[in-house]
Amino acid sequence: MNPYLVFFGIGLLALLQVSLMPVLAVRGVAPGLVTVVVVSWALLQRTRSALAWALVGGLWLDALGSGPFGLYTAGLLAAAAAVGQVASVLHITSPLLPLLMVAAGTLIANLVHMALLAVSGHSLPPTDVLAPLVGLEIVINAVLSLPLYPLVAVLSRRVGGERLPLE
Repeated sequence: MNPYLVFFGIGLLALLQVSLMPVLAVRGVAPGLVTVVVVSWALLQRTRSALAWALVGGLWLDALGSGPFGLYTAGLLAAAAAVGQVASVLHITSPLLPLLMVAAGTLIANLVHMALLAVSGHSLPPTDVLAPLVGLEIVINAVLSLPLYPLVAVLSRRVGGERLPLE
């Protein structure tokens, strides 16, 4: 697969996430477009490929976002690694698997974000405020995976086992 296509394609997704997705927010929680695509890719391809997508997507989100730099990158890398490893040992073809893995990937990314913010001295909202927001993001991303996972699966089939030069 052409690395420039991956770089600019994920960059476009990141741009949509930071510009359009907040308009579609539910109770202040915007869909995580890049997270859904990266986790979907981790289910369909190797972990290394998903990590490359997570790195590129995270760097784009960090560059375009307003939070501490590296926050999105670390969260996406952790989610891609965890989901990719689970997918490599789990050979289930259930239609619920993408929903469950996107939910797990979203939770992992959020836990990494919170841990990094706490370690860096940022104050976090109380758990009773934070937990419903993370739960809502998990639901929103899982629902978003319903149309996105099949699209990522088509792309995965088209590129087959092609490798990025950085893999």
